Amino acid sequence: MKQFNLNIPDELYSFMEKKVEEGKFSSVEQFILHAVSGLAELYGFSKTITGKSLPDLLTDIFSSKIRETMPTVQKVETVVKEHKIPNMNLILESFSSSKFMYEDALYTACVFSRMKKGEQPLSKEEFAKTLSEMEKAGLLGKIEQNGKLMWKRN
Repeated sequence: MKQFNLNIPDELYSFMEKKVEEGKFSSVEQFILHAVSGLAELYGFSKTITGKSLPDLLTDIFSSKIRETMPTVQKVETVVKEHKIPNMNLILESFSSSKFMYEDALYTACVFSRMKKGEQPLSKEEFAKTLSEMEKAGLLGKIEQNGKLMWKRN
């Protein structure tokens, strides 16, 4: 055993004396030895019989308690329904950052988009058919306002 001198604040020494008076320790020296040993355990100084340090044992105890009290969670598989609607991406891209668009403005945006790419513009019939299919698929909603059709991106 090694011996050394230790300067301790008065309040801390009074606290240790109180614990000795309560019968928790046989002496202040025993309190200090216990405190130093506990701190060394926390930092992995010694291993227990099972080969685990105090932090490892505490982690095992608390994680097992948490596992016991936690409800079981079932993994839910995410299913993304793919829609194979012709020109769907063109129409969705034409909304840009807008959530609502009048049908005429949406059609014009689709025409400009196709023309920028050097492609044939959509016919009105093809455009109307795609809007109808997208509405059935729940991708768009139709609103009538002041006699004009407005489409809402869902």
